[in-house]
Amino acid sequence: MRKVVEVGEYLHIHFEYNERLVQLVRALPESRWDREKKFWKVPKRHVVSAVELLQNEGFSFDEATQKLYWEKKANAQDLTVSALNAMAKAVLTQAFPSPFWVVGEILGYEKNAHKEWVEFHLVERGPDGKIIAQVEAILFPKERDLVEGKLAQAGHPFRLQDEITVRILAQVDLWVREGVYRLIVRDLDIHYTLGEVARRREEILRKLTKEGILERNKALAFPLLPLRVGLITSLDSDAEKDVLKTLEASGFAFQVTVHGARVQGHFTEPSVLTALDWFRAHVDEFDVILICRGGGSRADLAWFDSEALARAVALFPIPVVVGIGHEEDRCVLDEVGWRPKPATPSGAAKLLVARVQETLDRMEQAFATIRQEAEESVGEARRALADRSSRIARETQNLLRQEQEKLVAREHRLSLAAGGAVRRAKEHVSRAAQALPRTVGAILGGKRARLEEAVTRLRRGADRELARAQLALTTKKERLLAFTLARMEQAKERLQAREDRRRALDPKRVVERGFAILRLPSGRVVTDPAEAPVGTALTAELRAGILRLLSQGGERGGAD
Repeated sequence: MRKVVEVGEYLHIHFEYNERLVQLVRALPESRWDREKKFWKVPKRHVVSAVELLQNEGFSFDEATQKLYWEKKANAQDLTVSALNAMAKAVLTQAFPSPFWVVGEILGYEKNAHKEWVEFHLVERGPDGKIIAQVEAILFPKERDLVEGKLAQAGHPFRLQDEITVRILAQVDLWVREGVYRLIVRDLDIHYTLGEVARRREEILRKLTKEGILERNKALAFPLLPLRVGLITSLDSDAEKDVLKTLEASGFAFQVTVHGARVQGHFTEPSVLTALDWFRAHVDEFDVILICRGGGSRADLAWFDSEALARAVALFPIPVVVGIGHEEDRCVLDEVGWRPKPATPSGAAKLLVARVQETLDRMEQAFATIRQEAEESVGEARRALADRSSRIARETQNLLRQEQEKLVAREHRLSLAAGGAVRRAKEHVSRAAQALPRTVGAILGGKRARLEEAVTRLRRGADRELARAQLALTTKKERLLAFTLARMEQAKERLQAREDRRRALDPKRVVERGFAILRLPSGRVVTDPAEAPVGTALTAELRAGILRLLSQGGERGGAD
């Protein structure tokens, strides 16, 4: 039964439990709940406010209360503040008798979330993001348990927090004591918030697809060695720490430049765009950009469902890797940028590590192949050079022997020819001397002198011819020897060049540039995490020496 009874200095208000009536009575000035006797009491000086607030709610009033009410009404020339507020509350209650749905953005919830009931504002923003209207709202414990229970059943798609847009079932109320107009939250439509997120995302993707830029960034060639990294995230966040820890643990020489940005709330879009603009202005200094945020609800990640952000990532001149939230979470940026597996900050970093490792493995394999081929080529060149040197030596010896034989034959022929000519001349002289009279002795003596002179000239000519033949043979020997030496020097230079290329491709030179070669106890290079299970002893060849390691196992990864 709903009734009001005057007892002493108070009005006792009795009614069966009803949340709405509780809120009404709680709004009366100086109202108190008597825990032992289970009723509300209000000082009777506020009788006018109490009667006018409760008379339309089915309450009955005892005679003392009615008499006091009319006395107060008759003697009152001006309204009291409490009476004014009570009358305003009654008008609002009549104008809005039932709860209704209201859409707005939550503001100021988080600073009061620790209280038994949460007071916050429901605001409306204009296209420029500025607040154009707001109303105070209150969420009591019973309704809060109801809303949080619904969110839990739905898998916690989002949580009540500032800057998310919601659709609430509310009842208009006026707090008489403070004269505050407010909304009492009765329920929350969680599907509205999720639907708005999905609708906005689909609209953005449809627009980018129509413009033909949705896949543009993912169509860029991913660098083989993405060591110069630009990171956009909240400074000193878990996301930043995960990325830096993963890259540092890889042992590769990553150079990371971090640009701070808001990753939740209305400032997410402008701050991330500012970071992207900075990296675009310095794009020649980077290989890849990472946009990272730790886990959160779907509503938290919805701040990345921005057309401006999606367009900036899609048109960015170098690959943009998106590691936002958990593996099962998706936002618009996941569709326009490079999405790692898992799609988390550490997953984004592991994508870069895997890419560098893959390239290093390919380089080592290529180095090993080149080295093997170089060694085989050098061996073949050495054998060919030795064979060619042997042939040249044999051919040179054969040519020298042939020339010597020709020279001996020529000397023999010249000697025979000169001896025959002299003998014939002597025989001719002897016959002439016998045939001529002694009186021609003088003439004979002159002829003998001329004959001897002719013999002398013949011998000198033979000597000159022999000298020229010897000189020609010597010159030919020298030219042949010079040609042989030049060919051998060229072969030596080619062999040295191949040896230099082989040494340049030696993996040890890679170690001198700051890399490490990881080997098994057998000496074989590790190229797959499966080759080094937990407990495997390893050695890492560094520039300054050998580092002994013990494997804790590994994970197999790959680039998208």
